Amino acid sequence: MHIGITPQDEIDAIRQEANGALRVLATYDREGYDPIYVRGDVEPKVETVAEEIHDELVIQGMGREYLEQLFEAGELHCSMHRFDEITTFHFLDERFTGLFASIDSGADIRLATFADRCRELL
Repeated sequence: MHIGITPQDEIDAIRQEANGALRVLATYDREGYDPIYVRGDVEPKVETVAEEIHDELVIQGMGREYLEQLFEAGELHCSMHRFDEITTFHFLDERFTGLFASIDSGADIRLATFADRCRELL
C-alpha cells in the first residue's frame, strides 16, 4: 500500500475506474470470503453464493503454479471470466489468499488500469 493512501481510497479508485459497474470486491483466505464492497443491488445474490465462490477461488489458486509453468510467461496475477451478466476477476496473492472483483459484463473499462488498481489492495 502506498504511504498516505488508505484501503478506502483504493476501493474508491477501483469504483471510479469501473465507472459505476463495480458489483463486488472481496478478499479471501483459506478460512473465508470478506466482501469489502458490495453494490446494493447485488447484496442478496452475494449472500447466497459467497461460500461457493470462496471454495472455487481457493481451488483455482491451487492450480497457479501449473499455469505459470505451462505458459512460461512469468507470475500469474489474475484470471478473468466473462458471463452474460458479469465479468469476474480473480487476483491471486499468497497461497489460498487473493482478491475477487466483479463488474457488469457490458462495462467498457481500461483493463490494465483496473487490474493494477485491484492488485494494489493485495
